[in-house]
Amino acid sequence: MTLAVQRSNTTEESWADLSGRWFFAWRMAAACEGALREVNTAMARQSDPLRNQALDKVSTLLRRELIRWVRRGEALDMIVEHLPRQPELTA
Repeated sequence: MTLAVQRSNTTEESWADLSGRWFFAWRMAAACEGALREVNTAMARQSDPLRNQALDKVSTLLRRELIRWVRRGEALDMIVEHLPRQPELTA
């Protein structure tokens, strides 16, 4: 027995999904930026070359993730800019 999942393609659900993905992308970018700052601060204080090398690898990975999430957020920004505008509601 399988469960049937109904999906409706209403504008509201599309907007909610897009909004959620946009928020998540920018929050992930912010998290990567914060972690990258911490790693760079630790690298500046580190005198052990092996630990510095390990921190450098982490820094490289975080930088890649930061760029990936920023690009994803920017792509979602472009989608939002091209969404059809809703008519102004008058009271």
